[in-house]
Amino acid sequence: MTHSKRSLTVRRAIVAGLTGLVLFSGVPTFAFADTESDLAAARAQLEAIGRQSEQITGELGELTGELERTRGEIDQKNSEIAERQELLSTFVSSEYKGGLAGLLEIVMASESFDQLVSSVTYMNKVANTQAETISEVKTLKQELTDKQAEQEKNVQATQKKVDELNEQRASASSLVNSLDAKLQEELAAEAAANAALQQGLNAGSSEQIQDVENTETPDSGTGNQGGGTQGETPSQPTPTPQPQPQPQPQPEPDPEPGYNPGTGNAIVDRAYSWVGKADYVWGACAPGQFDCSGFVSYCLTGSYTRLGTTYTFLGWPRVSNPQPGDVAVNSGHCGIYIGNGQMIHAATYGVGVVVGPVQSGMVFVRY
Repeated sequence: MTHSKRSLTVRRAIVAGLTGLVLFSGVPTFAFADTESDLAAARAQLEAIGRQSEQITGELGELTGELERTRGEIDQKNSEIAERQELLSTFVSSEYKGGLAGLLEIVMASESFDQLVSSVTYMNKVANTQAETISEVKTLKQELTDKQAEQEKNVQATQKKVDELNEQRASASSLVNSLDAKLQEELAAEAAANAALQQGLNAGSSEQIQDVENTETPDSGTGNQGGGTQGETPSQPTPTPQPQPQPQPQPEPDPEPGYNPGTGNAIVDRAYSWVGKADYVWGACAPGQFDCSGFVSYCLTGSYTRLGTTYTFLGWPRVSNPQPGDVAVNSGHCGIYIGNGQMIHAATYGVGVVVGPVQSGMVFVRY
């Protein structure tokens, strides 16, 4: 009995050591929480860059419009200058060709000296007025030309900002995709490690149960245990039955929710109604403006009311045989499944609502 107890102690120590090894040495440490935090920060940065890019692009459009209007005004002033110069040239040429005869006609036609002075003065005023008008138009044209030069500088500077923001957005988008892929790898590795841990614990529990059964079996023997007379068969004590370990009940898997084709088709129809007609706007769930979870919320309910985020959808009942109208979701994105490995989703800035393949690592849930 002492030997059996000692063996049980040794075996239990081995099991405990195995469990500790699985818990603390045999399983790699995962940093998916940090990756998830980094991914959230990268998504926030991408969204901020997108909003800034939209604002700067709008400003560029306004500046370009103003520049085109200024160019049109300069063309108009050039036409006015040409017309005025032609009119003045015609007037001067006419007076030059008339020469002395024209002047004599004015003198002869004048009934008084005052009338003569008035006629000559009028002729000079007409010429002076034309010249002044030309000068004013030229001055205005120069002002517009200066304004155009300034506007061109502003357009170039704003275009440079747009280009820089587009580069930043491309880099941020690449970072988001990289972190998302890394997070999916870490989650898969963690699941595999948990499975190995559970297998080790199950093996350790089975060995402990076997040790208990072997230890509690009474030793057999035929020698005289004392207390009886010579030749009599000593009475053996009846062993107390030991309780048998009961197997742990296995939880029954939750049944998958039922599928209604009518409901699924209605969800898909609502999703198709915005393909190519809605922009991606972070946090939006409104006509023509959605983010990924806002779009899914609209498709499921038919109203512009947000049901939650991707983390909300991940908590819904999962299905192994997805049908049109189910939700394809991972920690960073979601969309409406339409069959054949395709989904409709609010993709990202500049893309909006499109049809695309279900992304790697997505699961399917039903509303």
